[in-house]
Amino acid sequence: MTGEFKTETTYVIIKGRFKAIGTSSYGIFIIFVDNNTKNVDKIDIISSHFSTIYENPVSMPWSELEDLITKMKWKGEFATSLTNDVQSTLEDIFQPGTGRGIDIWTSVKKGQLNKVCNIFEEYLSRPTGDKNVKVEVAIETVTRSEIDEVKRAREQKGELESANLTSNLTPTEVQKNQELGIEESAIVLDVSLVLSPISGIPIYDLKEGTKILVKISEQSSRGQYFIDLFNASVNNEILPIPATVVKVTHDGKIYTVLVNIGPGIYGKSMDEDTVKVKLYDPTTDKKKIANVKEPPPQKEQMPTSQTNITTQEQKKDEGMFISKNLIFIIIGVVVFILLIILLYLFMPL
Repeated sequence: MTGEFKTETTYVIIKGRFKAIGTSSYGIFIIFVDNNTKNVDKIDIISSHFSTIYENPVSMPWSELEDLITKMKWKGEFATSLTNDVQSTLEDIFQPGTGRGIDIWTSVKKGQLNKVCNIFEEYLSRPTGDKNVKVEVAIETVTRSEIDEVKRAREQKGELESANLTSNLTPTEVQKNQELGIEESAIVLDVSLVLSPISGIPIYDLKEGTKILVKISEQSSRGQYFIDLFNASVNNEILPIPATVVKVTHDGKIYTVLVNIGPGIYGKSMDEDTVKVKLYDPTTDKKKIANVKEPPPQKEQMPTSQTNITTQEQKKDEGMFISKNLIFIIIGVVVFILLIILLYLFMPL
């Protein structure tokens, strides 16, 4: 009697990061390749124009890298267009029949990671717009059961955190949520508005949908949980986070502002009518929120070679213009002389 032995599915996990300094394009990605079929099971990627995303090492465990990408996407810390373009490019690389998936898988098995990087660099030069893009990769091999185990652990952790947060809501808090017009299970944190006395907008002029900056000020374990979730603390200093105004009400001179921070997460503040609130500007405030020192954006300049070509073309056009005018002048002079001669010949004596 013979029994059929079935081997468990294993995956090659390619963890990578790229940087295209010329176009300020950076990103991290994770790719799951089925060892049996050589086909891709999943691709996850996030890109940004801020170099801090490249500081995440590819040596971290695959589950942590995947969690990091998910967390950054949830918080909106990525460049949407660039991320979509790179995602499409990675899918093209591993397209069965037309892509380079088999070449990458073979190189991984041979330990030739430099060839793997070269393939990625060749393809990523298109979405990043930089032919000098650099890619770094690391490899892990895991089984299907290991992936499922991580997935179950995440689900249990999420259910526990959600239960702990929502189960602590009192009937009064649920009623307040109903009065505010938000989900009954929503979390409403105490926050403080980031003020700007000179350039800010008066609190009474805030409208629904306005993007502002707030700081989580709730002094509780729940408040600390969300401060950690948003990475809103550095060296015990609370950092501002972007929020969207949901509702503004007032009782006399005291204004209550309700903002949305994330799915099911809100913040509420109370301030006098004399304050001015700082609006959120993603082009400048992103650096302050993430506490990142970024080089100032450079103005787009025409390449030197292109400039030389343009100058030569301009000179050529100028020369052609002068030549055409000179021809017209000569023709005009000849016609004038012929008229004089004709008048002289036919003039009566």
